[in-house]
Amino acid sequence: MARGEGAAGRDRRIDALKGVAAVCVVLYHTMGQYWITAPKLALYLREFVFSFMLPLFAFLSGYVQPRAGALRPREYFVRRTLGLLVPYVGWEIIYGVTLGPGLKRGPFVFGAYVLSTFGNPHLEGRMWYLYVLWLALMFLGLVRILGRDRTWVLVASVALVMVWPWWGQFKRFQWVYMYVVFGLVARRYDDVLVPRRRSIGIAGAVAFVPLWLLTRPERVAVARVTAILHDAAAASAGVATIYALSTATAIAAIAALVAAAYTAPHGLVRTLAVPGRLSLGIYVVHFYFVEAWHEPSPWLIPVIVAFALTGSMAVTLLLARWRVSATLLLGERWTPKSLPLGEVKTETL
Repeated sequence: MARGEGAAGRDRRIDALKGVAAVCVVLYHTMGQYWITAPKLALYLREFVFSFMLPLFAFLSGYVQPRAGALRPREYFVRRTLGLLVPYVGWEIIYGVTLGPGLKRGPFVFGAYVLSTFGNPHLEGRMWYLYVLWLALMFLGLVRILGRDRTWVLVASVALVMVWPWWGQFKRFQWVYMYVVFGLVARRYDDVLVPRRRSIGIAGAVAFVPLWLLTRPERVAVARVTAILHDAAAASAGVATIYALSTATAIAAIAALVAAAYTAPHGLVRTLAVPGRLSLGIYVVHFYFVEAWHEPSPWLIPVIVAFALTGSMAVTLLLARWRVSATLLLGERWTPKSLPLGEVKTETL
């Protein structure tokens, strides 16, 4: 993916793709308010955006990682810890105080709650992706160092991660890590993929529709396979096939979206790049705006999404004016001159 027109060498296409993913995340959580008033609409829209929104984020997180031979271990681990783990802890505390158990049960109970979020990223339910992505990038850094940045080692690490029996609430680590490596490897083969982007994009778009219809909803598909095989030995193979098709669905969508980024109108790319450059802030703040609505009319969906996007972007820009809060809560390093869009090197979310 060639460099776009953005300042400081930023690629606007990457920012635009992050903007697409950020809008989808807000839409996904907005639709969570409509299980009663519009259950079918909520189900289809949530399943549709969930099939690719987080895989796209993970792919882009891998795509912007340092190229082979350019990895500086100390900078790599420190930067990604500040960019992901620190915001994860900060926002788990904030959400715990405001929307969770809070301090009303005592500081020791609340402290135990915060510590529990390290053992179960889904405990609070909102910030899990930051933690799992941080784990994936930490593991990726170790693999790159120990494997001397060889591509075949990266691919082998995905195979190992996918078959390793990850425990408890960390099973999504396998899922996220695979797409991160996919993004890193795709960048290494830019010279081969970019000239063929049109055919790759068309193939991805055509393949996405039947794959998505075949695997949606994923849990139902897995349950059907298990029921048909009556828990036979072949059930594991059947379930694995469903997950493989689900993975192929996300890859097809990513291929189509990345290819579309090259032909999208410049105005659209610039517009989507705005939420893309503020995607981490949108991710961690938009819950307050979305959860302020409770089962209103489904016709207000676009209004709520726009309200949540603009509100979370405004809060992000406000927090970014203070260096400490920007680092601790948003994982970015902003300067006054960088506002309103930020000359930041977003390599995480």
